Amino acid sequence: MRVLQDPARRVIRTSTDLLDVVVETLDEVSQELPSHCELLWDRTPGTSRRKPSEDNQAIPDVWRPKPEAALCAHLTHELTLRLAGHRVAVNREVLIHPTDPYGAGDRTDLLVETLASPGDPSDRASGGPVKLVIEVKGAWNRDVMTAQEEQLANRYLPQARVDAGIYLVGWYPFELWNATGDSRKTQAKKPHPDTLLAHLRGQAASLSESGAFHLRPMVIKIPRPHRQWICLRLPLMWVPWQLLGEGLSSPEQREAEIFLQSSPSGR
Repeated sequence: MRVLQDPARRVIRTSTDLLDVVVETLDEVSQELPSHCELLWDRTPGTSRRKPSEDNQAIPDVWRPKPEAALCAHLTHELTLRLAGHRVAVNREVLIHPTDPYGAGDRTDLLVETLASPGDPSDRASGGPVKLVIEVKGAWNRDVMTAQEEQLANRYLPQARVDAGIYLVGWYPFELWNATGDSRKTQAKKPHPDTLLAHLRGQAASLSESGAFHLRPMVIKIPRPHRQWICLRLPLMWVPWQLLGEGLSSPEQREAEIFLQSSPSGR
């Protein structure tokens, strides 16, 4: 089956082929997140004051990450947009191991499934759909360091009869997380994103040694709109005089370091 209308004309015959395509697509989603990252944060608007005083202080916006379910919904939407139309289905909360007659049991966060096109030789070779499971965690989840093995590899993949999985962690920078009284923030501070990813990659390599599973961990950083200071080093003749501080106007000074506020997402 051919997916992704690109010069390479990717062909999916195995779960590892699907794994490669979905990981690349998730990388694209991650790179584009800063342009609309506020969709995955809850914002309580503050108040601004034209002339703040001790008795009339401005109140900043309060930000906290949305729950894991919101990240799952966003990823489902993005994968569906980018892969739909190519006989690829992306489903959420698929029941793979019922435990009672009322619908309780183990459910995958996302199940990606693709069927071979009619007449494609891979249809006869595989004898059925190619699938993979995606397990999504927020960085604050108490099981974030262990769920790749205990939840995804040991339970969900065997129950879904799938040999490929993606373990995806959403990392929300805690320095941008200014809501108070949110216990998740304390938990999210514990693993640094680079340390977490290195740990998960080592764990995935160990679990994949037997050849029974193909695991790919990912850590996606999810910023929010915020102002930050940037430093511009400009020739002195280009600097507006209003921005010059004391001692920067001497003839010997050839350039000036100017600090400006920037807002990546327009806020």
